[in-house]
Amino acid sequence: MIIEKHEDRCFKSCSGHSYIRKNWLGSIVFPFSALLQQSEFSDQIDILERARIFTKNCKALFPKRRITTTVFNDEGIQILVIRYIKALNPPQQLLDMFLHDSNARLDLVAHFVSLIPIMPEALDENDGFDIWMTSERCISLAIGNKEEHAILLCNFFLYFGKKALVLLGTSVLEGHVAYVLTQETDEYLLWNPLTGRCHKQFDPFCPLQGVDCLFDGENVWFNLQQNNSPMAVYFDYSKESFWKQLLPKNYQGTKTQSIQVTGFPIQMPYTDVQSVIDAVYQTGIHSSEFPQTEFALAVYIHPYPNNILSVWVYLASLARHQ
Repeated sequence: MIIEKHEDRCFKSCSGHSYIRKNWLGSIVFPFSALLQQSEFSDQIDILERARIFTKNCKALFPKRRITTTVFNDEGIQILVIRYIKALNPPQQLLDMFLHDSNARLDLVAHFVSLIPIMPEALDENDGFDIWMTSERCISLAIGNKEEHAILLCNFFLYFGKKALVLLGTSVLEGHVAYVLTQETDEYLLWNPLTGRCHKQFDPFCPLQGVDCLFDGENVWFNLQQNNSPMAVYFDYSKESFWKQLLPKNYQGTKTQSIQVTGFPIQMPYTDVQSVIDAVYQTGIHSSEFPQTEFALAVYIHPYPNNILSVWVYLASLARHQ
């Protein structure tokens, strides 16, 4: 309740203070089992259990092949690896280069990712407690592990509209590796994010030795083919006899929210400052009810003749959904 308090011997028209007072009305107790039956709770638990069983079954089929369905984020929360995949725009300086040469731009982006220092590996990679950072975190700290490099490159490629997936496998030179697989018109390309080099599927000099699993922003696929050499693998993961998928087709839970930063630009002609402020508030980005939501804002004004101005406002929010 909002209580208005006025000074003594003062009419109600006088200025006063407003206070919020909470009046207890009652309480109700929900059994935890009832909460678990609600979709938001049961879906999260069911999908993690599905991932655990899926991993166990895959290991039973091919014990030496890699399969990663869930990891822990930097807050210690277990999440699906598919939530790390989302289109991410590279730094503007890279976008401004090779505007009319898409292949050169991809090579440049791959080279940029390869320049990010590699994080030393843990001694035991099979302890089941992998911790991955988001792509934004990887860039801000200027460091990342093999998988984080591949995820970053994959997200950059998705920004350019490429069909890209993260590939986990083994290499003759590097042991466990993470590559990026892109599907071209008539071939598949294998990108090494640590070197920036691209290899065709049938390149005999490609250091990738074994293809174990794939994942993108919607699903995880485990390689069921007896021969997992890149030159022998059939990469059409829609074939269930060749690839075992974690989530069934049309699974409602696949539209999980990414843990990356989401944002958008606003472009408008300049009339006055208040109009720009109103446009920002109308987006509703500030009304997020998630705790510890972080925001970023940048403004750019481009001048044209006769004092005509174009205003660009860039808004971004980061909310770590569980």
